[in-house]
Amino acid sequence: MELKLVNENKLKIILTNEDMVQLDINPEEMDYDNTGTKRIFWDILDKAKHQIGFDAGAEKLFVQVYPDKNGGCLMYVTKDAQKNNPYIYEKKYKSKLYTGVKKKRVLYMFEDSEILLEACYQLNLTGYKGKSDIFTDETKYYLYIDDNKETSVELLSEYGILINNPLFEFYLYEHAQKIISSEAVKIFSEMLKKT
Repeated sequence: MELKLVNENKLKIILTNEDMVQLDINPEEMDYDNTGTKRIFWDILDKAKHQIGFDAGAEKLFVQVYPDKNGGCLMYVTKDAQKNNPYIYEKKYKSKLYTGVKKKRVLYMFEDSEILLEACYQLNLTGYKGKSDIFTDETKYYLYIDDNKETSVELLSEYGILINNPLFEFYLYEHAQKIISSEAVKIFSEMLKKT
């Protein structure tokens, strides 16, 4: 079992086939209503808390499980980050959140270039062809894409934080530097292939 902290709100769990046999679980049959599954899941989260400091506590969690071809599985556990996320902007006169910085544009923030590189590589594997730009403000990296399809948003959420604030665009153009224009996902993913 491998536990990786993607960011303060997201945990990546890699279970091998041997782990799955030892835990007596199957990704296709995982059911959170099952007491055994709950126990195993919370045992894993307890290990994550002690080993890498990921504390789910009483947080609302979003769990994604992806079986792998070798009999293991990849799990992403995400805490409900929206309640403490300063990048979320809610209009006071409507009860819904914006879906991105502009209609049809989605903006994500990444802790470092390696995480952004992996996100771009994975997005490129899905066949993403939309416009994409990469910015940096010397502390974080930002991917601004022209596509808000659910698969893109779901995939990018595994690596970065959605900036759901329409005013953040002004910050980008004022304080950040655009490092790749138009085909950033394609260009950045090709960099990973070469390494």
